[in-house]
Amino acid sequence: MKNILKLSMLLVAFSALLFSACKKEELDTAALTDFAPGIASITPANNSKVDQGNFDVKVKFISGSISTLASTTVKLTDEAGTEIKSAAKTLTGTSDSIVINGADFNAAALPLGKYNLVVTVTDVKGKSQTKNAQFEIYIQPKVGIIGSATPKGWDEDTNMTDIGNGIFEIVITLVDGEAKFRANDAWDVNWGAADFPSGIGVQNGANIKVTAGTWRVTFSPSTGAYNFVSAVTFASKASELYLLGSFNNFEGTQYKFNLKSDYTWVLDEILIKPGTLFKFSEGPAFMGKSWGDNEPDGKAEEFGKNITFAAPEGEAYYKLTFNDKTLRYTFEFLKYPSIGIIGSATPGGWDTETDMTNLGNGSFEITLELVAGEAKFRANKSWDTNWGATDFPEGVGTLNGSNIPVPAGRYKITFTPATGAYKFVPDAGIQSVGLIGSATPQGWNGDTGMRNNNDGTFSLVVGLDNGEVKFRANGNWDVNWGATGFPNGTGSLGGANIPVTKGIYLVTFKPATGEYSFAAASIGLIGSATPDGWNSDTNMTEDAAVGTVTLNVTLTAGEAKFRANDDWGFNWGGADFPTGTAVANGANIPVPAGTYNVTFNVNTGVYSFN
Repeated sequence: MKNILKLSMLLVAFSALLFSACKKEELDTAALTDFAPGIASITPANNSKVDQGNFDVKVKFISGSISTLASTTVKLTDEAGTEIKSAAKTLTGTSDSIVINGADFNAAALPLGKYNLVVTVTDVKGKSQTKNAQFEIYIQPKVGIIGSATPKGWDEDTNMTDIGNGIFEIVITLVDGEAKFRANDAWDVNWGAADFPSGIGVQNGANIKVTAGTWRVTFSPSTGAYNFVSAVTFASKASELYLLGSFNNFEGTQYKFNLKSDYTWVLDEILIKPGTLFKFSEGPAFMGKSWGDNEPDGKAEEFGKNITFAAPEGEAYYKLTFNDKTLRYTFEFLKYPSIGIIGSATPGGWDTETDMTNLGNGSFEITLELVAGEAKFRANKSWDTNWGATDFPEGVGTLNGSNIPVPAGRYKITFTPATGAYKFVPDAGIQSVGLIGSATPQGWNGDTGMRNNNDGTFSLVVGLDNGEVKFRANGNWDVNWGATGFPNGTGSLGGANIPVTKGIYLVTFKPATGEYSFAAASIGLIGSATPDGWNSDTNMTEDAAVGTVTLNVTLTAGEAKFRANDDWGFNWGGADFPTGTAVANGANIPVPAGTYNVTFNVNTGVYSFN
């Protein structure tokens, strides 16, 4: 009996212990899992932007694992903390939400700026959580791409699509040219840079030089970051392609190729000089496949030897193409970084070259005072690539050619590296150009001045006799041009006299090139007094006297002027009647009604109405 009693007492104690352990485990679990209620989302979200206009405030809640939701309060304030709207709601269950309609706080009328949301949620056990969210009301800009490379040129933006997170995107087919990004179809806010296919645009930055193709273009107005990624899928064996060499310690992403057509990768521009070692690589640090050239013969081999760059043009910018199917690669010369003129005739002698200006069309130019001596052209301030010849004032320089003999003088010098062509044109600081010669009004004694058109050309309407003429600068023979062609030709410095036949001509001359033309000109009478008024000329007839035209005509009371070629470019008028001396762009000539024999001399301006 005692044993049975002891056993019963032991069972009771064990049961109590077991019950106590279970209760403690439950309490511990509750303590670990009974979290405060959560705020799953807030709209507008923290650090977000909202288009100005009507919008709602919405908050979603979730409870802890044991307690259910009880209540929430939401308060909307401006940046200074002034309350705009607050709302409260009783919540139920393990998930719930609250919505404050925009109409309830006149969201559409809120001014641009920053705002705050303060959200508090409480559960049935009194646990709570508070979160703040700041957002901005703004006007969403319209962003477009514009430029000569785009379908609408510089006339109109092609609009981009807002894809969220402040990024705009467009898939667009572009031609070779330039482009910029701008906001709201206006130049007030625009972005550009010198880099392609990606870069950071800055306000009023450079035009982006774009390569033809179909591109997926992305742009972030807030950072200026842009990217042009080919939107056309071409066949290729490599996933990517980089040029790695001694210029970048055989690693890096700077020289990344673009896939331009099936298997054809292009690196649009790289500055490279003879002796440079390089390879093609599928990754920026020889990850994946790589190609070199064991021969070298212009055809690469996988894991081949380093390629040694060699090109007759020397150090310059090149376009590099690689076909990952045929493994053929080519270099295309683009331009030299710099071209200068050097020599004993130049200001820096043989020690320092004088840089020439890149005209952007493959040619370089400079106007320079030279002393008697010699000169050469060279690239990149190095004798590795230089040109010379024996001809002056123009010729074709060859690589490592002779020194060019140069007389003292001031010259406009042009040089084209691709062809070697150069030209030294005397530039006496041309102030005026005149026509002189036996055929001109003053013969060989004086110039008939030409009009400066401010576009590099000079022109003149003049009556010429049978004879010869030349063009000359500044009223003296230091700089003059002539040739044998008529009515068109190209005068050379100190060239032959130009043969001329009698007539009235519109003469045009371009000193920079020596090009000239003698085009027959008509002279007419125009004005309210003439048969067709100010609408069109009544043409006059050239007379036997040089530069004189005549007309028999019935006029009404009114005004008249003389002009050439039915155009106001050259016209003459005066205040006197019936005779006088007209001047260029002069006054309208007052004319009484009557029938007149009208004469006019384009050289002297003398006119008469008899």
